Amino acid sequence: MHYIKCKNCGHNNEVKTEYLTFCTKCNKKLDDNFADWSRLNSDKTFDDFKLMVCTTEETHKHTLKTGFAKRKGLKYWIGFAVTFAIFYALGQFSGEIFGGFGKKQTFDKVLLESANEINKICPLMVDGETRLDNAIAKPDNVFQYNYTLVNMLKDSLDVEKLKDYIEPVIINGVKTNPELKNFRENKTTLNYYYRDKAGIYLFMISVTPDMYE
Repeated sequence: MHYIKCKNCGHNNEVKTEYLTFCTKCNKKLDDNFADWSRLNSDKTFDDFKLMVCTTEETHKHTLKTGFAKRKGLKYWIGFAVTFAIFYALGQFSGEIFGGFGKKQTFDKVLLESANEINKICPLMVDGETRLDNAIAKPDNVFQYNYTLVNMLKDSLDVEKLKDYIEPVIINGVKTNPELKNFRENKTTLNYYYRDKAGIYLFMISVTPDMYE
């Protein structure tokens, strides 16, 4: 089988006839249709068109497989990044920091010390896609993680879908993980700030006390 990829929506259209002119998914005209191509290549046949312009069934299968692997990988690294950044980093230092909380004047001081301890191991590659750049203790009882997606550019991402996937994972982690008990008890807002590899802002997820109480 042979396919023409729609440049408008990305759909791979199976080429069953030389009269295929419009995408079967979005109905936009295909740039690489046989009718237009043959006007510039009058000495070539439909079989030549399929060989020279179209992709093959094997190429299509490879594209589908690769796309699936990327989607599966996306869910994996998101889940791992959230688990690692929230639960490992804080878990390493919370015992020491919170153990002396009674001696501290304010919880803001605890947040500052938490950020300082985490930043000692930053920048830190969470996995092959995600880097934890640093943590920041902000005014008004806010603690923020700053991430970079080191292999991705904003233009190549569906930012809203990415955020929609990450957000409930993070919120659930903040709600349930025992390492965050002190943050929940002190009504801390936790921010998760993401940038692409060029440093361009993607989105921020802010988990406020009303979201985890």
